[in-house]
Amino acid sequence: MKSLINNSYVGTLIGLLVPVLSIFIAYLVNFRDEMTFSQFIDGVLVLKIYAKLMAVAVYFGNVICFFLFIKLDWLKAARGVLLATIIYSFIVLLFRVGL
Repeated sequence: MKSLINNSYVGTLIGLLVPVLSIFIAYLVNFRDEMTFSQFIDGVLVLKIYAKLMAVAVYFGNVICFFLFIKLDWLKAARGVLLATIIYSFIVLLFRVGL
């Protein structure tokens, strides 16, 4: 049976959404009782750790999705996740350089 998830567009969309969800889950697990989500984002921006937080969320979240798709033999979806990871990597590079 052909999977609806096994295409590059869905893989790219998943690869773009997983880091956002992983940052939100990290907030829920660690900081939910101490501050609101907007305070969490303000703290990330004030401390200037947004590039590091984004890099960790992208690499860990997308690596899990990538290897899961490889294991399920959804190679086109894995290709999309890889594309999203490359896009995020350029964004993180721009943040670290300071542009």
